[in-house]
Amino acid sequence: MKSVKNLLLSVGIICMCMMQIHCSKGPSNVDFLTFKAEMFMRSGELDRAQEDISKALSEDAKNTEANIVQSKIYVMQNLPEKAIASLQSALESNPKSLDALYSLGFLYTKTNEFQKAIDQFNKALEVKPDTSLGYNNLGVAYHSLKQYDKAIINYRKAIEKNSKFVEAFFNIGNSYVAMNDMPKAIESYNRAVQLKPDYVASYLELASCFNRIGNPAEAGNNTGLYYYFSNKLPQAIDAFSKVVAANPNYAVAYHNMAASYDKLGDREKTIEYFQKAAKLGYAQAQEICKKNNIAF
Repeated sequence: MKSVKNLLLSVGIICMCMMQIHCSKGPSNVDFLTFKAEMFMRSGELDRAQEDISKALSEDAKNTEANIVQSKIYVMQNLPEKAIASLQSALESNPKSLDALYSLGFLYTKTNEFQKAIDQFNKALEVKPDTSLGYNNLGVAYHSLKQYDKAIINYRKAIEKNSKFVEAFFNIGNSYVAMNDMPKAIESYNRAVQLKPDYVASYLELASCFNRIGNPAEAGNNTGLYYYFSNKLPQAIDAFSKVVAANPNYAVAYHNMAASYDKLGDREKTIEYFQKAAKLGYAQAQEICKKNNIAF
């Protein structure tokens, strides 16, 4: 009886070991090769990346992740058509791969196949409807087709999903400019910089819009802000100086000039221009002067 128990115990241990071996099964060779290829790709070693991904695809030509990595390598080699073919192969095995769907949409946008891009982004939204990125991408594609109303509708859907989506506000501005509606464009660009004050592209577009509606002071001020947030402080000061030379009572430009000198560490000039802005009634400059015991 004792020997039977020992036999059963031995069998039980063997079964447990087999279960552990099964549970701890590592990644497949295809997965490992794909992982290696992506690491080489990220480090810029494209030849080694291509070598490993070719091996992976020779074992499983329809593997979704391997085809996605292959598409990325092709993009880095500036081979968009081959990248598109790889993503199409990825989607054959997994039609709901968001990575493949969005990547394919981006590539179609890059190759000016905008309707195909729209189709891919719509498929992605069918898989995951609650995403701001998908609607923003749709907006970009519609804008490229000069369907600006549809572009704005989709940008606004993106903002409904993410109220702080800076790029979507900026893109709305671009569509309004294309429609020659400068006031709405200015409103959208201003919303972008309210959310992200160093979003420098908005300042350039604001400068252009204000020039187009005949407001050179605001155009110059926004040019200065573009240079300020680009950390090109001498150019910023030059732009603000031109504004106040033409408009001596333009308090905001004095304030922005003070901020530029402050970044440069010129305390004397900083105080001088904060005082000028404060004397002209600019509330933010007045508050700074009060906190720092600067008379104005």
